[in-house]
Amino acid sequence: MTPPAPSKRPFGLGTFVLMMVGIMIVGGLAGGGAAVFGDQPGPLGTALTVGMIALAMAVAFAACVWWWRGIDEAAREAHKWAWWWGGSSGMALGSILVLTLSLRDEDVSMLGIEGGAADLVSGGVLAILLFQMAGYGIAWAVWWLKHR
Repeated sequence: MTPPAPSKRPFGLGTFVLMMVGIMIVGGLAGGGAAVFGDQPGPLGTALTVGMIALAMAVAFAACVWWWRGIDEAAREAHKWAWWWGGSSGMALGSILVLTLSLRDEDVSMLGIEGGAADLVSGGVLAILLFQMAGYGIAWAVWWLKHR
């Protein structure tokens, strides 16, 4: 007869903080490397930048999979619900802002936006991500408050 498997305790706040610090370090190293090698001319600089960013994203994705497998069912449901409702709502609100600014043929200098097309595209992407994360955070808190 085999002994029963020890009960697995879900990850807590300490594990989350350590994981986030580790991911921030990996992201900082990738950003620093991309800044150093991003100025290299030609395809080599582009390939090095893509490689470093892709590696950092792969590490972050692996950490997310590891984290997801270590949390309990209630936490999984909270994250799924928050991402669906909060992330989708935030993306819709952010899209209203980005699309309004990009489709109107008006001067946006009053917003302090200067730069080329790449700056505007990356600013739009950042705006959408910020709206998604804000919506996610609000929806996540609402889920936990409703299920206390």
